[in-house]
Amino acid sequence: MSGMFFVLLPTLICFILPTILIFARYRDRSRHVVKPRACKQLGSSPQRELGDWCTKIIDTFWRKRYSYQGREGPIVGLVKSLYIHPIKSCRAVRVEEAEVLSTGLKYDRQFTFAELHESGGNAGSASPGLPGWKFVTQRKYNKLANILVQIWVPDPNSPEHTPDQAAVQSAGVLLVHYPDQKDGADKQASKKFEIPYNPTATQVLAMGYTMEKLTIWKDRPDALLIASTNHTDPPEWIKDIQTYLGCSKPLGLFRVAAGHDRQVFRNAPRKEQLGYQSVIGFVDAYPLHILGLSSVADLDRRLASVVPGISGSTALRFRANIYFNGPEAFAEDSWKRIRIGQSSYYVSCRTTRCELPNTDQRTGKTHQSQPSKLMRSYRNVDPGAGPGKACMGMQMVPAAEYGVIKVGDTIEVLETGTHHYILQ
Repeated sequence: MSGMFFVLLPTLICFILPTILIFARYRDRSRHVVKPRACKQLGSSPQRELGDWCTKIIDTFWRKRYSYQGREGPIVGLVKSLYIHPIKSCRAVRVEEAEVLSTGLKYDRQFTFAELHESGGNAGSASPGLPGWKFVTQRKYNKLANILVQIWVPDPNSPEHTPDQAAVQSAGVLLVHYPDQKDGADKQASKKFEIPYNPTATQVLAMGYTMEKLTIWKDRPDALLIASTNHTDPPEWIKDIQTYLGCSKPLGLFRVAAGHDRQVFRNAPRKEQLGYQSVIGFVDAYPLHILGLSSVADLDRRLASVVPGISGSTALRFRANIYFNGPEAFAEDSWKRIRIGQSSYYVSCRTTRCELPNTDQRTGKTHQSQPSKLMRSYRNVDPGAGPGKACMGMQMVPAAEYGVIKVGDTIEVLETGTHHYILQ
């Protein structure tokens, strides 16, 4: 009985207490939120850093005393946080529970900003001579981190909920907040616009959305163009964001088009093994990204002695979907197959890191070299990634086309082995 108490105690401290504190701090502010009709908000914007003192408590209990054997392998830790990024490279949404689809977490990276190139390409394009729309990220425009996104889903309990309500038909809306640039001030996100999450064919026609080719790495899928400064009469918000980011080219916002997902190969399990073809929307390479907070803590300790000015945990800079507590640093490097809660996942390969982690996701400000430079000095661990390429976190493919994942789910290691990254 006393052993069970010590298992529950850190869980109560680390999961329930922060929730109470956050609610108390923000409850008055929530009264002033203008709610989209017939909807309720899903999740919230991150309010605190990961990798804090709670992480150390959980790590201590799990690694030293309370890890145990699961159905097929050792239970090594717990899911600490889940993050969805509705618009690629914009602010994340933290959730307590998420549906897992073949493309990854539901709502994740279903939208992206893009630039229109008359010729040539950009740093994010694998086809530099091809004109047209090309996706953009914080690699080029670090201020994307300051664009806040809220997910509002249909609420059956709302008195306004009816089948003909626009937000109900589009499976919800995104409410997007961005800084007001009036008088040249770089303020907090204070202006906003609303777009349908998954517009119907009727809504697409009524709103003038069009299908366009969009280059994202080596893929060029058809995608739904929501708005563009290249249009005759563009919405004010897309012009505002173009100015805020400092884009010299026409800027557009795209949504993944139904039936035009990108197929995943390379390190992913094949269709014959999965029973379905692995696909993605606007994520870079694989459906899911998982990262251990012990691995982040190891980086943070090293970073503190190199760049004292970078404070707090760097966890959110890696923009993972799943953060977990428990095992020692980089234990995930050897995972090949795991179970989280009731669902299984193939751990396909390591995540190779670009310069994006140099951007603080709380402010949008970018350090000229760190932590990327430091990571390259000791995390060049995968020969397939190439010389000088750092790795942090793992890429995953769901073993089934549908599942559910929750904060607090246990992680069971089903298979381990070596990884060799396959380049695009």
